Amino acid sequence: MTGVKRLPAARPHLPMLMGMVFGRLRERLAADAPDLRPSQLRVLEWLPQEGLTISELAECAEMTTQGCGQFVRQLEALGMVTVTVADHDARARVVRITDAGRDALARAAAVLAACDEAWAAQVGPERWRVFREVLEEVALD
Repeated sequence: MTGVKRLPAARPHLPMLMGMVFGRLRERLAADAPDLRPSQLRVLEWLPQEGLTISELAECAEMTTQGCGQFVRQLEALGMVTVTVADHDARARVVRITDAGRDALARAAAVLAACDEAWAAQVGPERWRVFREVLEEVALD
């Protein structure tokens, strides 16, 4: 990077702004929790203790089964999940989080909490609270 502040030529639209914020978050995660990429975090965060099939996990993470399977293979190679044959269907695979996966999630959660705190300090706690409430309402509708 040249250190030049990059600004779009047009007024930034919401997806652009969200992408810029997400870019900062990726940088923080890469520096402070490098063993887990944001795309892998997206999959790992959905896993309950009892596990899910790859199809169920894909549905929760709103991705294709094939794409989710690729992330599961990456996470399995990193030792963050185990994959076993489902009791109810020999064709299905159940994904369960490991202690290493839980540790990686805890490190990522600490980074996310630090970002929340920094952004709340930047804009003020009340504005941050309202922003979070509105974003949750829109995202979870």
